[in-house]
Amino acid sequence: MTSSLQAPRAATASAPASADLSIGADLLRRELHGWAGLSVAALAIAGLLVLLIVPARTPVLQDMLPWDPNVFFRQALVTHVVFSVVIWFLGALGVLTVLATDRMSGRMNQRLRAAWLGPAGLGLTVFAMLMLLAGTLAGLGNPSLNNYVPVLVHPLYYAGLAVLFAGVALPVVRLLLNIAGREVPEPMPWGVASVGLTYLAAPVCFIAAWMQLPSSLPAEIYNEQLFWGGGHVLQVVNTGLLIVAWHMVTRAAWGEPLLPRRLFSLVTIALPATAAAGVVYTVSRDVMSSDHYQAFTDLYLYALVVPAVVAMAGLAQVLWRCRARLDWRQPAALGLLLSLVLFGIGGLLGYGLGHGDTRTPAHYHAVIGGVNLALMTLFAAVVLPVLGRAFTRARAVLWFLALYFAGQTIHSVGLYIAGTFGVARKTAGAEQGLDSAMKMAAMGVMGLGGLVAVLGGVLFVWMALRRLWPATR
Repeated sequence: MTSSLQAPRAATASAPASADLSIGADLLRRELHGWAGLSVAALAIAGLLVLLIVPARTPVLQDMLPWDPNVFFRQALVTHVVFSVVIWFLGALGVLTVLATDRMSGRMNQRLRAAWLGPAGLGLTVFAMLMLLAGTLAGLGNPSLNNYVPVLVHPLYYAGLAVLFAGVALPVVRLLLNIAGREVPEPMPWGVASVGLTYLAAPVCFIAAWMQLPSSLPAEIYNEQLFWGGGHVLQVVNTGLLIVAWHMVTRAAWGEPLLPRRLFSLVTIALPATAAAGVVYTVSRDVMSSDHYQAFTDLYLYALVVPAVVAMAGLAQVLWRCRARLDWRQPAALGLLLSLVLFGIGGLLGYGLGHGDTRTPAHYHAVIGGVNLALMTLFAAVVLPVLGRAFTRARAVLWFLALYFAGQTIHSVGLYIAGTFGVARKTAGAEQGLDSAMKMAAMGVMGLGGLVAVLGGVLFVWMALRRLWPATR
């Protein structure tokens, strides 16, 4: 199999991609297009729902809604989180596995092993999305707002999640099979494989917890314990996506790796090592114990510090070293800088959390926002150019990056301030208890930031879908 399509270098909104960013045979090209479209579609669905979620928590607006804001808020929030924090990120993992698989086959003139696993995984993931969306639109099951993977308590929804996790696992397994016993040309395939290994630990944690939990538990407690361990592993996966995206964009834009090869390998190997510790925790401890709960909290807050900080330092060094040739009118430079800043803000907020208040979502909205900006930049600077569908207007790309950054920063700051005054998380309408001017003001700031972030996200989704559709050009 030989490489047949290289990223275009002329007059695109992205920085020039390096020559080794290519996609091989038609099979992998179609898969890459499919995973890219699936990922953006998931974000589009999540964005449509957030347009209804944010007003349900915003003073004045919540009183103007024609429905009970608290009831609809909980239903919509479940699907919003699953599509924006689970499917969007796992879709990005699918995108990266295809690019890494191409690097190991097309670029190295090697036979593509287990080729069928890629299309099968993509098909299962699309089917899972339809199952989850159908359950939501049909109003099946009561919402369980547990952490990480909230659910509608209904067999169809649980089945949809199982199909989703199986679908994403298949291209990861194919990548590992194509790496086994072969020389790896550069760090990117190893990095993606490490993120993939980390991901495979999450379903193991889910299954191990499910085997321990009594079915008689109340639904929200049951789901909290079911998804607690594996949910933390998925956050490790998201950190890995951030690191690999940063590396690929710096290589594509300026020919600079994020970190020296050995250091990059150490940083990415730390991710599956952290996930393996999570598997051990789940298998060896009672998942209902406070020790299990605290172990994963500590694993997330402390085990990820070193790889995350090293990656942030590496990106800051690349931006500084390349400062003389950075063009801030190009998406790569601005997107990486904004992603670095927002991810750093979220990390700092994580060490000042409260108990059950909005400081917790302030932390993860900023962290997730940093990952989102990294992936948006990856699409603009690498994925779409590789498909021959690069953005053609740099100014519009800069707008959605800037709007999303500004909105998510304001949103997170508003949530954090509201949390210091005791506003509870996962509530809407009168349940928020906005009984003081400071609470009202903080949640007003939150709502304003959320709407600005949504505007930036909608602009990205609209532009990306226009480039990805139709399937052929």
